[in-house]
Amino acid sequence: MSYLAATQYPWLQPILAQLTLLATQQRMAHALLISGMAGLGKLPLANALSAFLLCKQPINQQACGQCKSCLLLAAGNHPDILLLNPDSNTIGVDDIRRLIEFTHGAAQQQGNRVIILPQAQRMSEAAANALLKTLEEPPQGCYLLLLSEQPQRLKATLLSRCQQWRVAPLNETALLSWLAEQCDKPIPAFLYRYTGGAPLQALALLEGSEAQHIATLLHMLQAFMQEQVALAALVKELENRDDNRAILGFFIHDALQSAQSLSAERLQRIYQRYYRWCRDEQQILGQNKNLALSTLLLEIQRITATR
Repeated sequence: MSYLAATQYPWLQPILAQLTLLATQQRMAHALLISGMAGLGKLPLANALSAFLLCKQPINQQACGQCKSCLLLAAGNHPDILLLNPDSNTIGVDDIRRLIEFTHGAAQQQGNRVIILPQAQRMSEAAANALLKTLEEPPQGCYLLLLSEQPQRLKATLLSRCQQWRVAPLNETALLSWLAEQCDKPIPAFLYRYTGGAPLQALALLEGSEAQHIATLLHMLQAFMQEQVALAALVKELENRDDNRAILGFFIHDALQSAQSLSAERLQRIYQRYYRWCRDEQQILGQNKNLALSTLLLEIQRITATR
């Protein structure tokens, strides 16, 4: 992805403009936490800010795109930026040591250095502790951009040392307008609610035809609750999908919770059963997933049918 990609995303422009102004005025903190749900463009925002911080001849608070630093960045060869993407789901001490080592010494292009750390909430406690000293005494001209979908999982001592910026989801009008500019496919009515206002997630689902497939699955779930679709057919469609937890959770929240005939007590039972299934999906190795999913769907069907 281009380091100037945030210019394609209008909802990122106000934050980017504030950050570049602060940087121009030498008032931007050396450690930033950029938070927000998945699909909002936190990484493109960090990339665009990095381009500005590394640019030798910024114009109107934007990277020029023409200087040596910008050209190195566009080619993916800039020596003064580090995008830390660990191989595992946990950011460990070795990853943070690599980060700290990068901060030592002078910038090779005689300018700033930038470190981008996506999914910062995945830091182990030891890794977070190892990072604290660098946050307390940041090297001159070195900027650390932490990105997180779940900032509440970060240590309070780490949060207190970062300047925090939140990327907010779009409202429905703004999201649908932007999607219409990006893609000529029909936009399913459920898409805004399903993505929670995350435009990049919505666009990916729309362009890859996944939105239409999810719409079909939601229709099948509704039909199954009314005994109009066979259990085997529904399970076959759902069981091997990586997003089946998200689809079922959305269906329960969007379709069942709004049903006038469903009492609060029955809805609570459905949620309890769903959360138990989600937990078992993640924790029980060798579980018969077909059977577990079938049991869940039958139980939801039975609870919704109760008079």
